[in-house]
Amino acid sequence: MTGPDAVRFTAYNLLNLFAADTAEARQHYEAVVAEIRALDTDVIAVQEILAPDPAAAAERLRGLADDAGLRCEVPGSPGPADLPAPGAAVAFGGHGYHVGLMWRDAIVPVPGSLRCYGGRDFWHGLALVTLDVGGTRIRHGSFHATPFSRGMRADQNERLVAAVTRPAGEPPVLVGADWNTECADRILTGQTWNLYEPSDPYAGAEWFEDLIYQCQWDYDETGRRRHWADRRPGDVLWAGGLHDAAAVTGARWQPTTGHHPSDVYGAHGIRRRIDAVRVTGPLVPAVRAHHVRDTAATRAASDHLPVTVEYLPAAAHVYPLSLSLTRRPRLALSPGGWYERPHPTSLLPLWGRMSNFPGLM
Repeated sequence: MTGPDAVRFTAYNLLNLFAADTAEARQHYEAVVAEIRALDTDVIAVQEILAPDPAAAAERLRGLADDAGLRCEVPGSPGPADLPAPGAAVAFGGHGYHVGLMWRDAIVPVPGSLRCYGGRDFWHGLALVTLDVGGTRIRHGSFHATPFSRGMRADQNERLVAAVTRPAGEPPVLVGADWNTECADRILTGQTWNLYEPSDPYAGAEWFEDLIYQCQWDYDETGRRRHWADRRPGDVLWAGGLHDAAAVTGARWQPTTGHHPSDVYGAHGIRRRIDAVRVTGPLVPAVRAHHVRDTAATRAASDHLPVTVEYLPAAAHVYPLSLSLTRRPRLALSPGGWYERPHPTSLLPLWGRMSNFPGLM
């Protein structure tokens, strides 16, 4: 940890890690490992671990953790073959891209706390682990949203909110992710709630086909197409109680993509901030700082820049197990200010298989 109290949590998309067995791929791997070490973070959520099957994904995350000087195994959690653990904290996605979590030796995973939602639940996946950080239990997640369908992105963000906020009584959550969407969080300025990120990164770009995955559009009276950023997937997250740490801290806006030659949006001059750490309401008072690491080395290592948040576990609203669930406040922030959400008398699934979400059965 960076100090006696602070914890650093990083989100980092690794750009097709393990895509090939070539000298170039090995150089890429070594560059990624060097960047992870340079980050000097306590917990890291990674995206784009490539592997053909769950066992290979777990083994590759273990190798990455070892090379980076980190850990990734959770005792009491079944591995990819449902063996009696420890299981690697990796969620096997449905399209060859997987997500995982790694942490320092000083941080202890809570046995049996690993939850992995893969290709049956999301386009890519969600991994969740409860970690003991200096005596306080905090859940950390890694997520990767679909890069293509805007509608699916919004729908799966609803599912994500359900997965990380239920069952009631679980520790507060941070999720580090490649969200593949623009932020829609609002911040209070005087008496008005304004967008933290008011500029539209697509506004000055001429239309090209891949904008269908990021923009809404219509046509003017002459039939000319007009387009703008579709913030609905981001608004689902904020309205659902997952707050962007950059907005919480009032951090200076910095893009996390657009610098790399493989980025189709960057090739059109578009710079986007689609990588972020989001937190549930009880962690909002605990967030202290937000950083985007932007160096020549990070620009070369991946098409995404790593994002790090510092938080103080002791400042989170964590309630002891002795306090009954019905008496614990469920804090949330909205345009109306801070409020306590009422505890539902019953929990119903949004859709799909109820077994995907522990606590809804």
